[in-house]
Amino acid sequence: MILEVAIGDAYGAGFEFRDLDFITQNNNLTQYHKHGMYTEIYKRYTDDTQMAIAISELLLEDDNWNEIKVADKFVEVFHRDKRRGYSDRVYNALDAGSNGADFIKIINNGSNGNGSAMRAYSIGYLKDIEHIKAFCEIQAKTSHNTIEGISCAKRIALAVHYFKYNLGDGATLISFLNETLKENEIYKITSPIDMHGYPTTQAVIKIVSEATSMKDCLKTSIDYGGDTDTVAALCMAILSQKQNCDKILPSFLYEELENDKFGKDFLITLDQKLSAKFN
Repeated sequence: MILEVAIGDAYGAGFEFRDLDFITQNNNLTQYHKHGMYTEIYKRYTDDTQMAIAISELLLEDDNWNEIKVADKFVEVFHRDKRRGYSDRVYNALDAGSNGADFIKIINNGSNGNGSAMRAYSIGYLKDIEHIKAFCEIQAKTSHNTIEGISCAKRIALAVHYFKYNLGDGATLISFLNETLKENEIYKITSPIDMHGYPTTQAVIKIVSEATSMKDCLKTSIDYGGDTDTVAALCMAILSQKQNCDKILPSFLYEELENDKFGKDFLITLDQKLSAKFN
């Protein structure tokens, strides 16, 4: 799962908030593109995957979460491998802090952005739904302590859970989420896809509920424009667990993805550890 996420993140980063004309001309799944602002983001994943790595490592290490433990892990993972893609709000809090307590003290956690959702998917590996909801809320509160931030994290983790544990083929995903979260959400796609939690998760859930191919979904999710790396990464995370879905992606996406200390091989090992614990 994490490997596919990193691919979606790295490929999608080349189109993040770019003009739709640029996306139409270049989103053909033949090569990675440099980020429009941070040129060092080229064939490399961004904050989306890095924060999800932190959540995944904590899942492997600790079954008793609190906000300090989550924030500690965010700070640890950031400082061992600093990379761009974070909002200034989060980057500065991570950079200035030496531990989770510092991070929580520094950051304004009143955001409605999609950051709490973009990193939540591996929590869906947990078998107990109440446990999933509790962990999603704990991690969201570190940086997105809002109704939107908490709810949207739960949506993504529960979507992974729905497919991993074969609760349906996608047709009932939206009703499952609405029933489980006691919501009455209408899931729709508004292009370009905004970086706030609700429009991001509305689009992602709508896309994956209907998708039958990871390759087609990767292209389609980016065609909408907006926060393309987050949308693509989340779609790849959820579809990696969907049984009636063709999971073949173009080979260059694997072959050219970064493979330094925390690159491709590291991600494969992390996926193996998650599978061993939760299968």
